[in-house]
Amino acid sequence: MLKIRITITALCLMAFLMNGCVEQPRTENTSLPPAQTLTEQAENALSKAAGSIAPQQQLHQLAAAELFIKAGKNERALAVLGKISPTPLPLEPFVQYTLIYSEQALSNDYFFLARELLSNQRIEQNWEKLPFPQQQQWLQLRGRIYSLLGEDKKSIQAYIALSELSEALEDKQKAHDQLWVVLSHIPYVQLKTAASSEEDTTLRGWLSLANITRKNQGDLRQQLRDISEWQMLWPDHPAALTPPTSLVSVRQTISNLPQHVAVLLPLQGSLAQAGKTIRNGFLSAWYDVRDRYGETPLVRFYDTSTEDDINRLYQQAITDGAQIVVGPVEKEKVQQLLNIPELPVPTIALNYIEQTSAPLPKNLFQFGLSATDEAKQIADRAWIEGQRTAVTITPKSGWGDRTLSAFRDRWHEKGGTLIETPPYLMTQSDFAPLLKPVLHIDQSNARKKRLEQLLGKSLTHTARRRQDIDMVFIAAYPNHARQIKPTLDFLFASDLQIYGTSHLYTGIPDPGRDRDLEGIRFSAMPWTLPGTTSEKLKPATDLPALYRHIFALGIDAYQLHQWLGHMVREPSTQLSGSTGRLQLNTQGEIQREQPWAEFRGGKVRSAQQLSAD
Repeated sequence: MLKIRITITALCLMAFLMNGCVEQPRTENTSLPPAQTLTEQAENALSKAAGSIAPQQQLHQLAAAELFIKAGKNERALAVLGKISPTPLPLEPFVQYTLIYSEQALSNDYFFLARELLSNQRIEQNWEKLPFPQQQQWLQLRGRIYSLLGEDKKSIQAYIALSELSEALEDKQKAHDQLWVVLSHIPYVQLKTAASSEEDTTLRGWLSLANITRKNQGDLRQQLRDISEWQMLWPDHPAALTPPTSLVSVRQTISNLPQHVAVLLPLQGSLAQAGKTIRNGFLSAWYDVRDRYGETPLVRFYDTSTEDDINRLYQQAITDGAQIVVGPVEKEKVQQLLNIPELPVPTIALNYIEQTSAPLPKNLFQFGLSATDEAKQIADRAWIEGQRTAVTITPKSGWGDRTLSAFRDRWHEKGGTLIETPPYLMTQSDFAPLLKPVLHIDQSNARKKRLEQLLGKSLTHTARRRQDIDMVFIAAYPNHARQIKPTLDFLFASDLQIYGTSHLYTGIPDPGRDRDLEGIRFSAMPWTLPGTTSEKLKPATDLPALYRHIFALGIDAYQLHQWLGHMVREPSTQLSGSTGRLQLNTQGEIQREQPWAEFRGGKVRSAQQLSAD
C-alpha cells in the first residue's frame, strides 16, 4: 500500500510541477534503485527546495520525504516532514502530505501529532472530492487513531464512512470488523444510553446491535435470538447486510455448546477459600443464566486437593462425560497437564505455567488474574500519553516482582527509561526514606549545604526533585497507596502522573480515605465500576478484597465455557467480562484488557479509554 501511495503522490507532484514549469525531482527510474541512490535523490530534492519558493519548495520537500521513506530512512523523512509549511500546497498534495506525515507519526508513536494532522479542517471539508485511494486511507487512519486515543464515536463514524465508500465486499467486511472492535470498548451502560439517544440512524443501529449482544452475552442462544430480532427491525442496515465476522459464526458456536462442564478446584487445604470463591462466582453466573433463560449445562465439581496427580481426576471427569474442563488452579497441577500429549476436550486452566519452548498440548488454554497483563497495559497507556521516563514503586513480593518485570520489559521494549525504587516491604509505613533518594531530594539538600559552607552564611532554600521524570508506576494495595501518594506530594512530585494496578481499588467506595489517592489513574476490574457489569453478579462486600476479584474470575470462567470455541474460530472476538475485556491470543492465553479509572474528589470515575494497537 505504501508503494502504491508513493506512486500516486509522485504522479500528482509531477503533474503539478510540470504545470508550474518547475523541474520534477528525478524519480522516473522504474527499477528499485539502491538505498544510496534514493538518498542522493532525496538530498538533491532538498537542495532544490532550498532555492525555491512556495509551493514548489514544499513539493520538493514532500518528494524528498517520500524518497527517504523509500530508502528506509524514516527518521530522516519524519524530520523533513516536520519542517514543511503545508498551507501553500494544493489540496491533493496537501492531503498526501497529511497521510504520509500521519503514518510516520503513528509508526514513531507520536499519536497526538497524528490526531492533529488527521483532524485538519481543510481535509474534513473536502475529503469527498479526493481520489478514492486517498479517501480510503484517510478514513482508515482516522478510525485507527481515534480508537487508539479513546474517541470511540469519531472512530466509529470514520469506519461507517469507510464502509459506505467501499464497493468491494472484502473492504466493507474489514471496516465492519474494525468498527465492531471499537464498539466492544464502550461500557454497557454507555452503550445502552447512546443507543436510545443517537440521532444518526446508521450509528444508532450499530449501537443497538452492540447493546443487545452485550446484554445477553451470558447466553449465546438468547443472543442469537436477539440478533435475529434486530435484523428484522433493521433489514437494510449495513450490519444486517454485512454482519461483523464474529457475529456470523455465533450460529455455528451454538450448535456445539458444551452440555456437560467439569470444574476442577481446590476445596480443602490452604487454597480452599480461593477454590470455593471461584466456585461461587461460577455458580452465580450459572444461576443468573438459568433464572433468565433456563438453558444451562450440567456442571460437576471435582476437588483437586484430594489428588497429588491431576491426571486421574482429569480422566475421571472425561469418563463422567465432560465436554469441557475448567481448572485446575494450582500451578503445579496445571504443569502436570503438560504430561498428557493431547487433551481430549478443551481445558481452561485457571493459572499460568512457566513459558516453555515446547508447544502446549492441544486443547489447553490458560486464564487467570495475571498482574503482568495489567503492567503491560499500563506501560502501553503511559507511552501513548507521551510519558518516556518512569519511576517504579513496587512491593517486595512475588506479585510485585512479576508486575515490575512485566512493566520493565514492556517499557524497555518501547524505548523508555526506567528508574526503579528499591522494593518496599509489605510492613512499610514510612515511604519518605525510600523515595527521597530516587527523587534526588537528598542531593538538593546537599547542594544547599555546600553553598552555605562556601558562602559562610545560611540560605533560604526549597528542596527540588529531579526534573527528568515523567510519571510514576505503582503496584500497591489501598493502604500502602494512601501513604505513597501523599509522600510523593510532600516530596515535590505532585505534578507527576501516577499509574497503578487494580489492586488500588477494592470495589467499595471510601471517599474520605480515597482523597489521598487523588489523580491516580489505574486499570480497574470492570466489576468495580458502576454500570459496567450486572449488579446481580457483584461479589459480597464482606469478602476480602483479593477474593472479590477471584469471585469475578469465577464468573468469567463460566462465560468462557461457552465462548471458547467461538474465540478459537474467530480470534478477534472480545468478550466483555467481570475481570476485563477477554481475548484469546496465539499462545492459548486468555488475555485481559481492563477499563481505565481515576480517583477524583475521593471517588472513582471512569477515565478516557485508550487502547494500544
